[in-house]
Amino acid sequence: MSNVFAMRRVFGLGGMDRREGWHAVAWFAILLALPLVVFGIFAALLINADYAVTRTHELATATDEIARLDLVMRHAIEKRADATIADARAALRNDKDSVGSLRLTSYTNEARFVLVYRADQRIFPPVSGATRSEQEMLQRFAAPMAAARSELMMRSPQKSSVTGFWTADSLGLSFIRCLRTPDTFGICVVYDESALDPVLEVALNAATAKLAGWSLTLRDPAGRAIWSHGKSTTSTSAISGLAGSMGGWHMEATPPPGKHWGFLPLTAIIVPLIGSWLFVVWHMHRSQRARLRESNFRSEMTAKLSHDLRTPIANLRLYADLTARRADDGAAVRRYCEILSAEVERLALLADNTVVYGRGAVPKPLRLDEAIPDSVLDATIERYETLFAAAGSTIEVTHHAPNRCRFDRMGFERILINLLDNACKYAPGRIKVTTHQDANSLSLSVRDFGNGFDEAFKAKLTEPHEAGSTRDGYGLGLSVVRDLAEVNGGMISVENLNPGARVTVSMTTSATTRPAEAKCPS
Repeated sequence: MSNVFAMRRVFGLGGMDRREGWHAVAWFAILLALPLVVFGIFAALLINADYAVTRTHELATATDEIARLDLVMRHAIEKRADATIADARAALRNDKDSVGSLRLTSYTNEARFVLVYRADQRIFPPVSGATRSEQEMLQRFAAPMAAARSELMMRSPQKSSVTGFWTADSLGLSFIRCLRTPDTFGICVVYDESALDPVLEVALNAATAKLAGWSLTLRDPAGRAIWSHGKSTTSTSAISGLAGSMGGWHMEATPPPGKHWGFLPLTAIIVPLIGSWLFVVWHMHRSQRARLRESNFRSEMTAKLSHDLRTPIANLRLYADLTARRADDGAAVRRYCEILSAEVERLALLADNTVVYGRGAVPKPLRLDEAIPDSVLDATIERYETLFAAAGSTIEVTHHAPNRCRFDRMGFERILINLLDNACKYAPGRIKVTTHQDANSLSLSVRDFGNGFDEAFKAKLTEPHEAGSTRDGYGLGLSVVRDLAEVNGGMISVENLNPGARVTVSMTTSATTRPAEAKCPS
């Protein structure tokens, strides 16, 4: 540990704030890591020089194999489509019923649609007598087939020309193959992807039968995996787009993995160095973390104190204003002065709490008072009644704590005010307050009729306390309530009802040394 303290002195960590302390740790880690990084870079370059060459060779091999399979697939689907075109030309020679023969050809060849034309005149489907399905296909594929015919028209008219491509619409993928002869006679056939998938699968299985150890995947233009060969791997050597009739499709290829031994000596060198670096940085971080915990504790204490001060300060302003307005009403002024005096006492006790927390002592109730809990409850609610009414809330009280006892009266008031403040802020309206008392404990429940708490917040409230984890809003208010309950030997529970939510807080009490007074009405 002497080394740690020496490093703290070198970097001047004493008296730093949170950001500066973390910056010092970060710079220290970077200074230690720089030689390690430089050495690791040179070691990697020397030991793994052959790896880049191997990867380049694998990429070239995978690319060549994809090009070979591309030709296989193009030949397979073009052969299937050209066979259908040949059957369609043969069907046209049927003088008795060429239309019926063309429809039979489309059905037997599993073609989605067949179009026959000469120049600008459509021969099939017939202009009159086309089925509803044929009309739908004409409308669906009008644009891509028009583009195919335009492409063929631009080629040499002295010889036959053919083209094929894939097209996609909202109904799926389709393959279109068109032929034009020199006499402007043309045939287009359309296949659904599902009809050609088996053709591609048979062709690829035959072409890859001897590719042991390869991983291959064929994907359609929509990105779906249509065919695969071998076991899938986490890395892919090459991903290439296919050409010609398979335009829009992609093939992923990974050759059999080669053996690379360069990583083992690199690991033997780097791992011990990284371990030493982590050990030194961990020592540095541990000493800094203690200072950060203390800083977080003080920040949280300040936030909670600010949260508790808002309500009494607002009450002081309100009653000071009322006193100034009703200076001629002696009875009202006396009542307002009593409330102001109580609020000043409350602020003084909060200041005492601040001193104890600031010393880092274990928080304990500063003062145990003898009082009737229900009387304290009524007096507190009466004192803040104007603020609650301004927030649009009405408080309904049910008394079940009428016996005098010794308890943390200041903590009880803080718990009550925080719970009512949260209820008025997030669920204004009707609010029910209930007390309960037995021989050694006192509990307080506050229920609202709002939307309740989300489950994530309920779980967070019951988790072990973590300094600096609270935030403004009901999170901070209930965190104050939880701390007050715990230092008084009690606990907090939150439950969602239908509608609203209920928060119940308990604290321990002790017997009074004075005779019991009259009970509060329930």
